[in-house]
Amino acid sequence: MKKKRGPSRAVIGVKVIVFGSVLAAMCILGLLVFLRPTVSVVEKRQLTAFPEFTWEGLWDGSFFSGIDAWYADTYPMREELIDAQQSMESRYGLRGTQLVGGSMTADAVPVPGQETADPNATPGPTPEPTPEPLPDGTVHTPGEFYGSIYITEGAAYGLYGFSQSNADAYVAAMNQVYQNIGDKVDMYVMNVPLSSAIMLDADVWQDMGCSDEGAAIEYINSQLDPGIHAVPICDTLREHNAEYVYFRTDHHWTQLGAYYAYRKFCEVKGITPHELDQFTMREFGAGRYLGTYYTSADRAPVLAMNPDTVQAWYPMCVNANDSNDRDMHLVESDGTEYDWRIINDMYEMTDGAWYFVFSGTDQPFCSLHNPDLHDGSAVMLVKDSFGNPFVPWLVDHYEYTYWVDYRYTENTVSQMVQDYGVQDVIFETATFNATDNMYNDTFRRIGS
Repeated sequence: MKKKRGPSRAVIGVKVIVFGSVLAAMCILGLLVFLRPTVSVVEKRQLTAFPEFTWEGLWDGSFFSGIDAWYADTYPMREELIDAQQSMESRYGLRGTQLVGGSMTADAVPVPGQETADPNATPGPTPEPTPEPLPDGTVHTPGEFYGSIYITEGAAYGLYGFSQSNADAYVAAMNQVYQNIGDKVDMYVMNVPLSSAIMLDADVWQDMGCSDEGAAIEYINSQLDPGIHAVPICDTLREHNAEYVYFRTDHHWTQLGAYYAYRKFCEVKGITPHELDQFTMREFGAGRYLGTYYTSADRAPVLAMNPDTVQAWYPMCVNANDSNDRDMHLVESDGTEYDWRIINDMYEMTDGAWYFVFSGTDQPFCSLHNPDLHDGSAVMLVKDSFGNPFVPWLVDHYEYTYWVDYRYTENTVSQMVQDYGVQDVIFETATFNATDNMYNDTFRRIGS
């Protein structure tokens, strides 16, 4: 029998040359600094900045590690390559469940101790009549996973898993912050749940494999120093879950969801909130916004058929009608400073970037001076991306509003309190960040 011949040397040589040429082209592309992105539209975050040179970093190797992280995170055409990868993977059929929104350590959530009622206590006054309940938007229909995302009734939901050790580390960091600043300012802690904890009934989120995020927040609040003011918002958001409080295709809440959290903050602080009809509202990306869940769900057609709209309410102290008015100041990770708009008319943005209209997005430091107040009042919001639509509700109550993203700032909270003379500090943290080990060191650092 005749032996089957393999490919000729010429063919092998051509393949080697083609493969080598592609590798060389990719290397050259990777070295084109001017093509490197600075923001990921898909992931809704700033990309890693080129590290600042220090002799210490050169000696311990962290400078070169920083270059590696910068090179990988800002590779030219990064978004297009991610899209191509997900498109290829989507052709493999349903994959195993991937996690969006935190670690699925899924420890049992401890139940805070309950006080026993005193049978000899004097009866209190007759309670006020219970107001008529709001419409119920709870979803009772089980769904299915598309890639990493659970979809039911045309909306996407991310998984949440509770970790006892990470929750305790977060609480310890918050308590340390309070020990450092508690006698100088009022401190508030507000953890923001994913939409699955607000929109889905218990049977559905248990079908997903989620931990009880509401119980996780209750546990965190029960462990905080008694001097810290917890702002529990789960019940408030559930009361309004028939309204547009979370996006269908993105993991963030809407500014309307942030508004109801703001009203709860005002209740805890003891101030009167402003009503929605006092603000100017505009819509961006109407019926076109497809967010992070859409990407993570391998661009599921059912989500493409249910796109979102970003509704933005302008603070009363800014000029909503002048798109050239620069009412806030921001500092980027590389130290660049400039004035910006707290609600930015980003009509030129792609349809996946409309969440960027709020508060200058995720920056190490931002500020706004309210020209209508002259009382020296100042607040600092220490936040992640869920804090961006929350900021505009605050600024009408303070002469000075400062906000920092704890993922990017290099300063400690106590130092910033001293530098800016604030009276209130608000920690806004997505629960999946608070109970995930990714930011343990970050919380400890800013609390030191």
